[in-house]
Amino acid sequence: MTITDTHTGREPVTVRPAGPGDLEALSRMVGRCSPASVRDRMHGGTRHADLLAGIRSALLGGSGTVLVAAEGHRTVGCLELLRPSPGAPVAEMALLVEDARQGAGIGTRLVAAVPAWARGAGVRDVGFSVEAGNGRARRLLRRLGAGRLQARWEQGVVEGTWHVGGL
Repeated sequence: MTITDTHTGREPVTVRPAGPGDLEALSRMVGRCSPASVRDRMHGGTRHADLLAGIRSALLGGSGTVLVAAEGHRTVGCLELLRPSPGAPVAEMALLVEDARQGAGIGTRLVAAVPAWARGAGVRDVGFSVEAGNGRARRLLRRLGAGRLQARWEQGVVEGTWHVGGL
């Protein structure tokens, strides 16, 4: 599953599953993210090393899948899909786009790749949580499809489930 889009006016954006060889590029991308972007992704944590450890665990530890978005050879975003156990029909997604590329459709391209991944992995529901102050992420989630999204507010956080089965 590789999706390439050339509508950015930059190098084509390619979204694909990451492999162990992507760890260095993912590390550089996380390093280009501000503490505010890391905090939004981690819901309060601001340590880049903690974020990288989670990505590394998902990629190498078998706890999930990481999709990467790249412009040419430069990784500009990633989306982790974590399953509670191997073969579980549910996953949790977490998105990160480097600051300089936020608002350019990178997150939209990553999220658009989720249904194809889900079909191939036997996942029917993808959970997410977004802090109330993260307007870009909230706008992105609103586009996931009427009737396929269940969300509720809990103490300043939108907790939700995206039904991707059958998409």
